[in-house]
Amino acid sequence: MAAHGVTPAALRRPRRRPRTFPLFMIAPAMLLLALFIAYPIAESVHISLGSWDGIGSVAYRGLANYRRLAHDALVRQSVVTSLAFFLGTVVFTVTIGCLLANAISREVPGARIFKVVWFLPVIIPVSVAGIFWSNAFQPTTGVANSVLGSVGLGDGHAWLASSSTAPYATIFVAVWTQTGYAMLILLGAMDTISPEVHEAATLDGVGAAGRLFRITLPNILPMLGTITTLMSVFSFNAFGVIYAMTRGGPGNSTSILPVLVYKQSFLDQDYGYGSATAVVTTLIVGAIGILVLQVFRQRSLDAR
Repeated sequence: MAAHGVTPAALRRPRRRPRTFPLFMIAPAMLLLALFIAYPIAESVHISLGSWDGIGSVAYRGLANYRRLAHDALVRQSVVTSLAFFLGTVVFTVTIGCLLANAISREVPGARIFKVVWFLPVIIPVSVAGIFWSNAFQPTTGVANSVLGSVGLGDGHAWLASSSTAPYATIFVAVWTQTGYAMLILLGAMDTISPEVHEAATLDGVGAAGRLFRITLPNILPMLGTITTLMSVFSFNAFGVIYAMTRGGPGNSTSILPVLVYKQSFLDQDYGYGSATAVVTTLIVGAIGILVLQVFRQRSLDAR
Protein backbone atom coordinates (compact mmCIF):
# COMPACT_ATOMS: atom_id res chain seq x y z
CA MET A 1 0.00 0.00 0.00
CA ALA A 2 1.33 3.45 -0.89
CA ALA A 3 2.41 5.65 1.98
CA HIS A 4 2.67 9.44 1.85
CA GLY A 5 1.96 9.44 -1.89
CA VAL A 6 4.83 7.04 -2.76
CA THR A 7 3.81 4.08 -4.92
CA PRO A 8 5.36 0.60 -4.62
CA ALA A 9 6.68 0.95 -8.18
CA ALA A 10 8.55 4.07 -7.18
CA LEU A 11 10.02 2.26 -4.19
CA ARG A 12 11.25 -0.58 -6.41
CA ARG A 13 12.74 1.74 -9.03
CA PRO A 14 16.55 1.60 -8.78
CA ARG A 15 18.31 4.86 -8.13
CA ARG A 16 20.38 6.25 -10.96
CA ARG A 17 24.02 6.21 -10.03
CA PRO A 18 26.16 9.20 -10.94
CA ARG A 19 28.17 8.62 -14.07
CA THR A 20 31.89 8.20 -13.46
CA PHE A 21 34.84 8.15 -15.82
CA PRO A 22 38.09 6.21 -15.48
CA LEU A 23 41.06 8.29 -14.40
CA PHE A 24 42.95 7.69 -17.63
CA MET A 25 40.12 9.37 -19.60
CA ILE A 26 40.16 12.65 -17.66
CA ALA A 27 43.90 12.77 -16.90
CA PRO A 28 44.89 14.37 -20.25
CA ALA A 29 42.26 17.10 -19.85
CA MET A 30 43.33 17.79 -16.27
CA LEU A 31 46.97 17.94 -17.36
CA LEU A 32 46.18 20.46 -20.11
CA LEU A 33 44.14 22.58 -17.68
CA ALA A 34 46.97 22.58 -15.17
CA LEU A 35 49.62 23.34 -17.80
CA PHE A 36 47.89 26.07 -19.80
CA ILE A 37 45.50 27.64 -17.26
CA ALA A 38 46.33 26.90 -13.63
CA TYR A 39 50.10 27.28 -13.91
CA PRO A 40 50.10 30.61 -15.83
CA ILE A 41 47.58 32.07 -13.37
CA ALA A 42 49.58 30.89 -10.37
CA GLU A 43 52.83 32.21 -11.86
CA SER A 44 51.22 35.59 -12.62
CA VAL A 45 50.05 35.88 -9.02
CA HIS A 46 53.53 34.88 -7.82
CA ILE A 47 55.24 37.53 -9.97
CA SER A 48 52.68 40.16 -8.93
CA LEU A 49 53.80 39.73 -5.32
CA GLY A 50 57.35 40.74 -6.10
CA SER A 51 59.72 42.71 -8.27
CA TRP A 52 61.14 41.13 -11.43
CA ASP A 53 62.81 42.55 -14.51
CA GLY A 54 62.70 39.32 -16.51
CA ILE A 55 66.07 38.01 -15.32
CA GLY A 56 66.83 35.95 -12.23
CA SER A 57 64.39 35.23 -9.43
CA VAL A 58 61.44 37.25 -8.20
CA ALA A 59 62.20 39.52 -5.23
CA TYR A 60 59.26 39.15 -2.87
CA ARG A 61 57.58 42.45 -1.91
CA GLY A 62 54.25 41.31 -0.57
CA LEU A 63 51.28 43.47 -1.56
CA ALA A 64 53.40 46.50 -2.52
CA ASN A 65 52.40 46.30 -6.19
CA TYR A 66 48.70 46.19 -5.30
CA ARG A 67 49.03 49.16 -2.95
CA ARG A 68 50.75 51.01 -5.76
CA LEU A 69 47.88 50.12 -8.09
CA ALA A 70 45.36 51.62 -5.69
CA HIS A 71 47.09 55.03 -5.91
CA ASP A 72 47.95 54.98 -9.63
CA ALA A 73 45.85 57.53 -11.55
CA LEU A 74 46.79 55.92 -14.88
CA VAL A 75 45.41 52.56 -13.73
CA ARG A 76 42.15 54.19 -12.64
CA GLN A 77 41.91 55.92 -16.02
CA SER A 78 42.51 52.61 -17.80
CA VAL A 79 39.78 50.93 -15.75
CA VAL A 80 37.31 53.65 -16.77
CA THR A 81 38.46 53.43 -20.40
CA SER A 82 38.10 49.64 -20.35
CA LEU A 83 34.59 49.81 -18.93
CA ALA A 84 33.52 52.42 -21.51
CA PHE A 85 35.04 50.33 -24.31
CA PHE A 86 33.34 47.23 -22.89
CA LEU A 87 29.89 48.85 -22.76
CA GLY A 88 30.12 50.38 -26.22
CA THR A 89 31.43 47.21 -27.84
CA VAL A 90 29.11 44.72 -26.16
CA VAL A 91 25.91 46.76 -26.57
CA PHE A 92 26.44 47.41 -30.27
CA THR A 93 27.87 43.97 -31.07
CA VAL A 94 25.06 42.00 -29.44
CA THR A 95 22.31 44.36 -30.67
CA ILE A 96 23.47 44.46 -34.28
CA GLY A 97 24.30 40.74 -34.25
CA CYS A 98 20.82 39.94 -32.95
CA LEU A 99 19.10 42.11 -35.55
CA LEU A 100 21.16 40.62 -38.37
CA ALA A 101 20.52 37.08 -37.14
CA ASN A 102 16.78 37.77 -36.93
CA ALA A 103 16.74 39.20 -40.47
CA ILE A 104 18.63 36.21 -41.87
CA SER A 105 16.47 33.76 -39.91
CA ARG A 106 13.35 35.36 -41.40
CA GLU A 107 14.97 34.96 -44.85
CA VAL A 108 14.95 38.57 -45.96
CA PRO A 109 16.10 39.16 -49.57
CA GLY A 110 19.87 38.64 -49.81
CA ALA A 111 20.07 36.82 -46.47
CA ARG A 112 22.80 34.40 -47.59
CA ILE A 113 24.95 37.21 -48.92
CA PHE A 114 24.54 39.20 -45.70
CA LYS A 115 25.58 36.18 -43.65
CA VAL A 116 28.82 35.76 -45.58
CA VAL A 117 29.64 39.48 -45.77
CA TRP A 118 29.14 40.09 -42.05
CA PHE A 119 31.10 36.99 -41.06
CA LEU A 120 34.16 37.85 -43.16
CA PRO A 121 35.58 40.37 -40.61
CA VAL A 122 35.60 37.60 -37.99
CA ILE A 123 38.18 35.56 -39.91
CA ILE A 124 40.45 38.55 -40.56
CA PRO A 125 43.35 38.75 -38.03
CA VAL A 126 42.66 41.56 -35.57
CA SER A 127 46.04 43.14 -36.19
CA VAL A 128 45.32 43.28 -39.92
CA ALA A 129 41.89 44.78 -39.25
CA GLY A 130 43.45 47.36 -36.93
CA ILE A 131 46.06 48.42 -39.47
CA PHE A 132 43.46 48.56 -42.27
CA TRP A 133 41.12 50.81 -40.29
CA SER A 134 44.03 52.88 -38.99
CA ASN A 135 44.81 53.76 -42.59
CA ALA A 136 41.10 54.26 -43.37
CA PHE A 137 40.81 56.84 -40.58
CA GLN A 138 43.77 58.94 -41.73
CA PRO A 139 42.81 62.66 -42.07
CA THR A 140 43.89 63.27 -45.69
CA THR A 141 44.21 59.85 -47.34
CA GLY A 142 41.66 57.79 -45.42
CA VAL A 143 38.53 56.30 -46.93
CA ALA A 144 36.38 57.35 -43.95
CA ASN A 145 36.91 61.08 -44.53
CA SER A 146 36.45 60.67 -48.26
CA VAL A 147 33.06 59.04 -47.74
CA LEU A 148 31.99 61.63 -45.18
CA GLY A 149 33.15 64.45 -47.43
CA SER A 150 31.14 63.11 -50.34
CA VAL A 151 27.93 63.38 -48.29
CA GLY A 152 28.75 66.82 -46.90
CA LEU A 153 29.92 65.82 -43.42
CA GLY A 154 33.47 67.12 -43.76
CA ASP A 155 36.67 65.42 -44.85
CA GLY A 156 39.21 66.72 -42.34
CA HIS A 157 38.43 64.69 -39.23
CA ALA A 158 41.51 63.55 -37.27
CA TRP A 159 39.87 60.44 -35.91
CA LEU A 160 42.86 58.78 -34.25
CA ALA A 161 44.76 61.95 -33.35
CA SER A 162 42.11 63.33 -31.02
CA SER A 163 41.36 61.89 -27.59
CA SER A 164 37.67 62.80 -28.10
CA THR A 165 37.21 60.69 -31.25
CA ALA A 166 39.83 57.91 -30.99
CA PRO A 167 37.79 55.82 -28.49
CA TYR A 168 34.78 55.86 -30.83
CA ALA A 169 36.94 54.76 -33.76
CA THR A 170 38.36 51.80 -31.81
CA ILE A 171 34.89 50.78 -30.61
CA PHE A 172 33.66 50.89 -34.21
CA VAL A 173 36.43 48.56 -35.36
CA ALA A 174 35.91 46.17 -32.43
CA VAL A 175 32.20 45.98 -33.26
CA TRP A 176 33.02 45.44 -36.94
CA THR A 177 35.30 42.50 -36.14
CA GLN A 178 33.00 40.78 -33.61
CA THR A 179 29.44 41.30 -34.84
CA GLY A 180 29.62 38.42 -37.33
CA TYR A 181 30.50 35.97 -34.56
CA ALA A 182 27.56 37.07 -32.41
CA MET A 183 25.29 36.95 -35.47
CA LEU A 184 26.25 33.37 -36.33
CA ILE A 185 25.80 32.03 -32.78
CA LEU A 186 22.45 33.77 -32.31
CA LEU A 187 21.30 32.61 -35.75
CA GLY A 188 21.89 29.01 -34.69
CA ALA A 189 19.75 29.58 -31.59
CA MET A 190 16.97 31.22 -33.61
CA ASP A 191 16.88 28.34 -36.07
CA THR A 192 15.85 25.98 -33.23
CA ILE A 193 12.54 27.86 -32.82
CA SER A 194 9.73 26.05 -34.62
CA PRO A 195 8.50 27.93 -37.73
CA GLU A 196 4.93 27.07 -36.74
CA VAL A 197 5.24 29.39 -33.75
CA HIS A 198 6.03 32.36 -36.00
CA GLU A 199 3.32 31.36 -38.44
CA ALA A 200 0.73 31.23 -35.67
CA ALA A 201 1.83 34.63 -34.40
CA THR A 202 1.58 36.09 -37.90
CA LEU A 203 -1.96 34.74 -38.26
CA ASP A 204 -2.82 36.42 -34.96
CA GLY A 205 -1.67 39.73 -36.39
CA VAL A 206 1.66 40.00 -34.59
CA GLY A 207 4.14 42.09 -36.57
CA ALA A 208 7.86 41.54 -37.12
CA ALA A 209 8.87 43.59 -34.06
CA GLY A 210 6.33 41.79 -31.89
CA ARG A 211 7.61 38.37 -32.99
CA LEU A 212 11.17 39.46 -32.20
CA PHE A 213 10.43 40.67 -28.68
CA ARG A 214 7.66 38.23 -27.72
CA ILE A 215 8.84 35.01 -29.39
CA THR A 216 12.44 35.10 -30.58
CA LEU A 217 14.23 36.85 -27.71
CA PRO A 218 12.51 34.93 -24.86
CA ASN A 219 13.40 31.65 -26.56
CA ILE A 220 17.08 32.48 -27.05
CA LEU A 221 17.76 34.13 -23.68
CA PRO A 222 20.25 31.44 -22.53
CA MET A 223 22.30 31.77 -25.73
CA LEU A 224 21.94 35.55 -25.60
CA GLY A 225 23.48 35.47 -22.13
CA THR A 226 26.30 33.25 -23.33
CA ILE A 227 27.18 35.43 -26.31
CA THR A 228 26.99 38.59 -24.17
CA THR A 229 29.43 37.02 -21.72
CA LEU A 230 31.79 36.03 -24.54
CA MET A 231 31.62 39.51 -26.07
CA SER A 232 32.39 40.97 -22.63
CA VAL A 233 35.53 38.87 -22.38
CA PHE A 234 36.54 39.68 -25.96
CA SER A 235 36.09 43.42 -25.39
CA PHE A 236 38.31 43.40 -22.31
CA ASN A 237 40.99 41.56 -24.28
CA ALA A 238 40.89 43.72 -27.42
CA PHE A 239 44.62 44.36 -27.26
CA GLY A 240 45.30 43.60 -30.93
CA VAL A 241 42.82 46.07 -32.41
CA ILE A 242 43.71 48.96 -30.13
CA TYR A 243 47.48 48.51 -30.22
CA ALA A 244 47.46 48.23 -34.01
CA MET A 245 45.37 51.39 -34.34
CA THR A 246 46.50 53.76 -31.57
CA ARG A 247 48.95 51.96 -29.23
CA GLY A 248 46.77 53.28 -26.44
CA GLY A 249 46.94 56.91 -27.54
CA PRO A 250 46.57 59.72 -28.12
CA GLY A 251 47.82 60.22 -24.59
CA ASN A 252 46.14 57.33 -22.80
CA SER A 253 42.62 57.86 -24.15
CA THR A 254 42.39 54.32 -25.61
CA SER A 255 44.72 52.56 -23.17
CA ILE A 256 42.53 49.72 -21.92
CA LEU A 257 43.92 47.44 -19.22
CA PRO A 258 45.60 44.84 -21.50
CA VAL A 259 47.44 47.67 -23.31
CA LEU A 260 48.54 49.08 -19.94
CA VAL A 261 49.76 45.62 -18.87
CA TYR A 262 51.84 45.38 -22.04
CA LYS A 263 53.39 48.80 -21.45
CA GLN A 264 54.16 48.11 -17.80
CA SER A 265 55.64 44.68 -18.45
CA PHE A 266 57.43 44.87 -21.80
CA LEU A 267 58.16 48.58 -22.23
CA ASP A 268 58.87 49.53 -18.61
CA GLN A 269 60.33 46.08 -17.79
CA ASP A 270 58.32 46.09 -14.55
CA TYR A 271 56.88 42.59 -14.72
CA GLY A 272 55.76 42.53 -11.11
CA TYR A 273 53.62 45.63 -11.48
CA GLY A 274 52.32 44.48 -14.87
CA SER A 275 51.36 41.10 -13.41
CA ALA A 276 49.49 42.82 -10.58
CA THR A 277 47.54 44.83 -13.15
CA ALA A 278 46.86 41.62 -15.09
CA VAL A 279 45.53 39.89 -11.97
CA VAL A 280 43.20 42.81 -11.24
CA THR A 281 42.05 42.76 -14.89
CA THR A 282 41.26 39.04 -14.62
CA LEU A 283 39.21 39.63 -11.48
CA ILE A 284 37.25 42.44 -13.16
CA VAL A 285 36.54 40.30 -16.24
CA GLY A 286 35.49 37.37 -14.05
CA ALA A 287 33.15 39.56 -11.98
CA ILE A 288 31.54 41.03 -15.10
CA GLY A 289 31.12 37.57 -16.66
CA ILE A 290 29.45 36.19 -13.53
CA LEU A 291 27.18 39.25 -13.28
CA VAL A 292 26.08 38.96 -16.92
CA LEU A 293 25.35 35.24 -16.58
CA GLN A 294 23.34 35.80 -13.40
CA VAL A 295 21.27 38.56 -15.01
CA PHE A 296 20.37 36.44 -18.03
CA ARG A 297 19.78 33.35 -15.89
CA GLN A 298 17.27 35.29 -13.80
CA ARG A 299 15.63 36.66 -16.95
CA SER A 300 15.36 33.11 -18.33
CA LEU A 301 13.69 31.91 -15.12
CA ASP A 302 11.26 34.85 -15.17
CA ALA A 303 10.37 34.13 -18.81
CA ARG A 304 9.32 30.55 -18.07
